[in-house]
Amino acid sequence: MQNRTANSKQTATGRPQIQPNANAQQTRAPPQMIQNMARVTDPKHVPKEIRDQFLKKIHFCSQPYDFNDDTKNVKEKQERSQYLQELFDLLKEPNFVANLVVPHLDLIVEMIEKNIFRPLPILKKTATNGEIGMEDDDQLIDPAWTHLQPVYEYFLQLIVNEQPDVKSLKIFITHSFIQEFLELFDSEEPREREYLKNILHRLYAKLVPRRKMIRKAINDCFYTLIHETYKFNGAAELLDILASIISGFAVPLREEHVIFFKTVIIPLHKVQTCQFYHEQLLRCSMLFLSKDPTLATFLVEGLLRYWPFANSAKEVMFLNELLEVLEVCEISKLEPLIPKLFKRLIKCIAGPHLQVADRAMCFFENDYFLTILKSYKPFTFPLLVPVIAQIADTHWHKVLQESLNALKTILKEIDYQAFDKALNNKDPKYLYIIQDAKNQKKDRQKIEEKWKNLTKQAIQKNPNFKEPVVPYSDTHIVGEHNGLNNGNITIL
Repeated sequence: MQNRTANSKQTATGRPQIQPNANAQQTRAPPQMIQNMARVTDPKHVPKEIRDQFLKKIHFCSQPYDFNDDTKNVKEKQERSQYLQELFDLLKEPNFVANLVVPHLDLIVEMIEKNIFRPLPILKKTATNGEIGMEDDDQLIDPAWTHLQPVYEYFLQLIVNEQPDVKSLKIFITHSFIQEFLELFDSEEPREREYLKNILHRLYAKLVPRRKMIRKAINDCFYTLIHETYKFNGAAELLDILASIISGFAVPLREEHVIFFKTVIIPLHKVQTCQFYHEQLLRCSMLFLSKDPTLATFLVEGLLRYWPFANSAKEVMFLNELLEVLEVCEISKLEPLIPKLFKRLIKCIAGPHLQVADRAMCFFENDYFLTILKSYKPFTFPLLVPVIAQIADTHWHKVLQESLNALKTILKEIDYQAFDKALNNKDPKYLYIIQDAKNQKKDRQKIEEKWKNLTKQAIQKNPNFKEPVVPYSDTHIVGEHNGLNNGNITIL
């Protein structure tokens, strides 16, 4: 990502901080209010003149302006930026925070709310939001961000400051405040979401009495994503916060947390935009499993239930997660899921997408997965052997064909008799339609004859009819409808 703003820098903790540019810093004299505060001998008794100046600046920064148009209210916007910088500088002096800022927290929080709580703009991008790996340069920033960033930084530093204690802050961090704050996470401006994440995380850490309320509000936000909107820009950032929260859960997990895992973490996998937050979701999932490994079977079941359809990139992500989760599972608990698990892997291996097939083959390089395979040979061999033996000879990709032949060898070495029995079983428990190449050719000829007859009928009705150019050759494998199931293998 590019620098956060031209006039910002990174602190040691990675957060952006308001910082004037070098030239301005050399020429700018300390603001009048800061100079006056420096002359105060007893910070506990702030002069009325300084207090009035402070309140005036708070009120001025609360005024709404159209930040999308740089030609409007230019002078007022410059003055506002200057006042925000002065308010920010005041936070560096603990005595002034305690005696000037804390007594007026109500006005300060109101000023923050009036600035950040707003209808979120829809930003236009040069690339579609559905493209994975889209560069930050392809995004247009919110034109109001340069004016909002100082407010966010002020809010963050206010919470980090030790002077505003829990008792003072919790009065203003209400349920409605948290709800409106979470709605801002849907912002398309990534830098705004980063600030929101840091602020919410600090609020959660500081305001212990509000933790349950914050968790419930986050849950509701995810329920909306799962069951209604299917898209939420800040899902990754909220999951980042949850990862920190989950890591602090005590063992054994409370029922509330187990319910959250089953009703939020697992269903989040089915959301269409899951690929945009899958990395953070996986981290949360594995943190839960580190606290309670018995939850792994529920996650495996959920992955198999919500397996993506016609989305190869998402299938690869699911395969990566599935292998990682299986290593946590207790083998004895997996028996009810073995048929579903191996049917899914076979469909991936025999499918038309090379990356999906290759990733599914990686399961058989994992020692723990091979232990699962061996532990349930009566289930796994009838499922695997007929398909692997068939496509090992006919697969279209040479490298994968070599891997399939190597897998045949591994299965034979595990149990030659079981391999031979599964291969020659004429009435297997699990039925497959494995089309022979000769039968496929006959079916193809029948389909071609249908098209030729239809073409003849069209020419009879319209002598000018031109036969369409088909987008495939005779060597391609196609079904009658040329759909996703290419006719190689169908599991009944």
